[in-house]
Amino acid sequence: MTHSPSSHEHDERQIFCSRLKKARTENQMKQDRVARVLNVPVSAISAMEHGHRRVEAQELFFMAQLYKRPMEWFFTRHPEMEAHWEKINAGNPLDDLLMSECLQLLDAVPEEKRRAALKGLKGFLQ
Repeated sequence: MTHSPSSHEHDERQIFCSRLKKARTENQMKQDRVARVLNVPVSAISAMEHGHRRVEAQELFFMAQLYKRPMEWFFTRHPEMEAHWEKINAGNPLDDLLMSECLQLLDAVPEEKRRAALKGLKGFLQ
C-alpha cells in the first residue's frame, strides 16, 4: 500500500516548497546557480520548489547556508516570527541559535500559551 498524504502533510509540503523558492528569490539567485552549488540539474531545483522532488538533508543544509537562513526557517509555521527571521538573515550565528531554541520551545507548548508568549514578545519588541 502506498501512503497518500493527508491535507495537513500536503499543506506543510507546500509551505516548505514555497519557502525554498522564496529564500532563493529573496537572495536574488537563479536556479542554475543553486543547481551548480548542489551539483544537480536545474530541473531538480525546479522540481524541489514545486514539490515534485524530495530534498535530501544534505541539499537542504547547503541551501540554508547559501540562502543565509537557519534550516528551521524552511519549516517554521509561525507567521508572527517571519519579520524576525528576516532581521536575523544578516547572519549572526548566535541569534540563529537563540531563535531556533525559542521556536522549539514555542512548538512544545499548547497553542494558548504559544499565542500568549508571541503577544508578549511582540509587545516587548514594540
